[in-house]
Amino acid sequence: MINSKQIEIAKRILQLSEAEVKEFSIDLDNTDAVYISVPIKGGASVIISADGEVLYANSSVSFDVHVREFLAGRRTPLSAFEQVVTDG
Repeated sequence: MINSKQIEIAKRILQLSEAEVKEFSIDLDNTDAVYISVPIKGGASVIISADGEVLYANSSVSFDVHVREFLAGRRTPLSAFEQVVTDG
């Protein structure tokens, strides 16, 4: 079941509401992680572990490959999602 930390991370990364995150999420069997995918053409997906580790994938990455890479230990640093603010 998706926890509050996973919901907050998914909201930020995928720009979704809490209701959408819950609607678009599925628990991954035999893991503490959830898979959340935006169900539109070109929509991104993330896998988020219970402790907040993330693997992001764009729409060209299949579900099977995404899960395989997550289980192999690949992660996307949360800093990759920070917006760069300039004063220029």
